[in-house]
Amino acid sequence: PDIASSAPSIHDTTAKSADLSSSASKFWKWQNHDIFTEVRLPVHNDDGRTNKPAVVLLHGFGASTTYWRETMNMLQNEGYEVHALDLLGQGRSSKPVPIETGTSVPPSSPPVEMGANTNEKVEYSINLWAKLVDDYAKEHNVGSDDDRGVVLMGNSLGSLVALAAATGDFVGTIPIDTDESSYLAGTRDEESSSSRIRGICLFNCAVGLNSRNLLKNPTYDPVQRAILNWLFDLFDFFIFDNELLLTYALNNIVTKDLLRDALKSLYTHDPERVDDELVDSFYYPAKSGGSGAVEAIRQIYTNDAGLTPMEMHEKYDDVLDSMPLHLIWGMEDVVTPIDGDVGK
Repeated sequence: PDIASSAPSIHDTTAKSADLSSSASKFWKWQNHDIFTEVRLPVHNDDGRTNKPAVVLLHGFGASTTYWRETMNMLQNEGYEVHALDLLGQGRSSKPVPIETGTSVPPSSPPVEMGANTNEKVEYSINLWAKLVDDYAKEHNVGSDDDRGVVLMGNSLGSLVALAAATGDFVGTIPIDTDESSYLAGTRDEESSSSRIRGICLFNCAVGLNSRNLLKNPTYDPVQRAILNWLFDLFDFFIFDNELLLTYALNNIVTKDLLRDALKSLYTHDPERVDDELVDSFYYPAKSGGSGAVEAIRQIYTNDAGLTPMEMHEKYDDVLDSMPLHLIWGMEDVVTPIDGDVGK
């Protein structure tokens, strides 16, 4: 589905379809990193209050809150409180640079403020981002008033983040997580649950942090799996784990025209919806992120892929079966095809 369209410009992050008091964007400090967020309050309510669940939007790889611009407008106008976040390492959020990294991409001058690149090593994973989402919801009391709860909506990679946040799969799995509990998932026993999740919506759900989870396809025999694993290793060695090559690509290959053409190939029904705002939302984070952008791309392609959505359901079937789960899939999606491992 075409989710992006026409709300706040990357040059002006205040929504134009609603009163200024009902829309806001800001950087939120998380683990010393700057996380870019957008919040929309119900447009028809003078006090911004609603009895509907709060909605948290989680973008896919390389995208940002801009991807959800039309979705945010629609939900806001329907009376929902909406939160959208740029995940760490993507969009306008910080892109941490490990201290030992020596190469760099000359910074550009983006037309909007970007989160500062923090000088520390971060290990990207689905659970890291799920922890970020849970901490954001907790610190901002998302969905806590009147027990409204929260609906998580994710696209592609963001769908897996939504599943990990909803189930609390991240708890105890990452070094920075000192809290052995989850604000969103809560606690659960045979008789009750303190979960704040009221539903999950997955747009074109990804198979994992990267495509290595394709190796888990049960229809592959050992020979097929070995060949595919060898190909992944080959691509990692020559391309995705090659910092110099990735740096060169961001410096010399990535252009606005290239991104525009690539995005138009995905917007097959209405390519004209790929406007300057959407192109800029991909271009400037990549160009201004320096070594942090290179490191984020490198890790996302080469780190452990984590659980597949099928494994997530098998592990937390009692949790996920107890809440509404809505799947939306583009019939002609070429990135995560509906007849692929997850869609089937």
